[in-house]
Parts: sequence; structure tokens; C-alpha cells
Amino acid sequence: MKNDDQNSQERYESEEAKTAKQVSDGLEKIEQWHSVSTPNLQWFQQHVELEKKRVQKKRLKELLVFIIVSVFILSVGMAVVYREPIVFLYVQLIGLILLPIALYKPRRKVNHE
Repeated sequence: MKNDDQNSQERYESEEAKTAKQVSDGLEKIEQWHSVSTPNLQWFQQHVELEKKRVQKKRLKELLVFIIVSVFILSVGMAVVYREPIVFLYVQLIGLILLPIALYKPRRKVNHE
């Protein structure tokens, strides 16, 4: 019985070694077909700088849009409060009523099949 276990273990190890050799040979063939070359360092640096500039422009644009929208919202709010306080109260009441509806997110039930 012990001898059978030892034989099966040896067969398993030989098959494992054979598979590892096949994988290794396949990877070597792939490396021969497709040469691997590292791009120039200057190319990388140039692309990093371009990406940094693009991200910086995007952040600046988003910041400007945020500032413009917030100033507009505050201006409208201030105008409503000082000119027609009752309209401001109605807007607040509608906002309080709609807030739970806006925040409610139905949860999907997950099937564990």
C-alpha cells in the first residue's frame, strides 16, 4: 500500500515536471517571437510631463466650474432671502421633502445561486 502511494506520488511529480518544462519552453518561444525592448527614458519623461499638464488643466477647469456654480447658487439664495423670504421658505420646505427621496437608494437583492 505504501509502495502504491509512493508510485503515484512519483508519477504526479514527473507529470508536474513535464508540465513545467512545457510551459517554460512555450514562454521561451514567445520571447523569441516578440522581442522585448524598453522604451527610451526621455519618452517616458515626456509622457509623464504631458500627463501632469493635462491633469493640472483638468483640475483647474473643474475648480473654476465649481466656483462659478457655487457663486451663482449663493447669489440666487441671497437674492431670494432678501427680496422674497416666503419664496426662500417654500424652497427650503420642498428641499426637505425631496431630500429623503433623493437619498433613498433601493438595494438589490443578491441571489447566491
